[in-house]
Amino acid sequence: MNFHYRARLSDGKVVEANIEAENQGKAIESLKTQGMLPLSVNLAGKDGGKPAAAKSNMTFFDKLQRIGTIPAKAKMIFFRQMATMVQAGLSLTMALNIVVEQEKSLIFRDAIASVRGSIDQGITFSNAMKQHPGVFDILMLSLVQAGEEGGMLDSTLNRIANLLEKQQILKGKIKSAMFYPMFILCFAAGVVVVYIGFILPQFKQVFESMGINLPFLTQFMFDLGDYCQENSTMILITIGIIIAALVFLFTNRTVKPMMDKFKLKCPVFGPLVMKSALSRSTQTLASLVKAGVPILRGLEMSSDVADNVVISGGFANLIDATKRGASLGDSARQAGVFPLLVCQMLRIGEETGHLDDMLDKVASWYEQELDEQVKAMTAMLEPVMIVIIGGLVAIIAISIFGPITSAMEQLS
Repeated sequence: MNFHYRARLSDGKVVEANIEAENQGKAIESLKTQGMLPLSVNLAGKDGGKPAAAKSNMTFFDKLQRIGTIPAKAKMIFFRQMATMVQAGLSLTMALNIVVEQEKSLIFRDAIASVRGSIDQGITFSNAMKQHPGVFDILMLSLVQAGEEGGMLDSTLNRIANLLEKQQILKGKIKSAMFYPMFILCFAAGVVVVYIGFILPQFKQVFESMGINLPFLTQFMFDLGDYCQENSTMILITIGIIIAALVFLFTNRTVKPMMDKFKLKCPVFGPLVMKSALSRSTQTLASLVKAGVPILRGLEMSSDVADNVVISGGFANLIDATKRGASLGDSARQAGVFPLLVCQMLRIGEETGHLDDMLDKVASWYEQELDEQVKAMTAMLEPVMIVIIGGLVAIIAISIFGPITSAMEQLS
């Protein structure tokens, strides 16, 4: 069989030619024996040249699916699969071919196909990824580049997958902590809306026709129902303005510093935000240091991952200290942002030459602390939510059954 290949020589030069072999695996083995790094090996065209380009059969629905974002889980699976196949000896092009065929996200599939095409042209994996900044962030690019330069691309790809997985677990823990109270509050709000909008008017007609004296709570609920019905448009507009204001406060760059400080000072959620940010940033820094990324670059990216102006300011102090040649541990303590554990671990890591291991331990500790705090918060919120729902049900029951009891007393 005749195969058309592109391969990189030991001096970095990319060559392109044909080779005869029994199958694709034999062709790749033959190229490696000759000291070449296979970039792409495919069946040659009928004229012995490059394989013919496949015709596009993209439908309207395929184009529609290309609008959206790429799930973080898809990226994690991509790097995990690439690490496995590269470690097994497959060329980057072959591995990317396999991934492209089974990728469900059409946006991601297009990006991977573009990366594969760039590699076929002799561009390195990291530089090919740089052409898609909306898909591969600076952290992924730096790790891949360090892996290529150090000859440890397979382990680096696996490290990226592990890092993405840990970040997803952290996000899941935060979401689980927020989901329960938000669900209960939304459920309570739904009960109130149904009660005031649909149930209360029916009882009001019955009680008014009976001509009985209404208890204070029942009369208050009737008045509240009348007010909500008469001013429903204004109430909806007010709710919309409040939601828009909250979205603005949490997303606007100008207000972000103030909101980030507020998050850290919240009595219940403040420690949760701090531990989550420190876990993400220390995990990132540990991965970058292990991959051989310069410490200054690692600190800059860890600062971005923290996603909190206060903590990013602490990393900025560490960056300045590193430029001056000062100790990271002492500089972290002077920054007044990092807990004592982080400062001590940084100092020990510097002194022993195992900074990456110390950062890994810090990240694991904060991840465990975060998990325990989420469980404790859920356990603490459960009785509070039960009291809220129970009180709401009690108010509804009293406002309805109070007049009925009064009517029965008057009739007797």
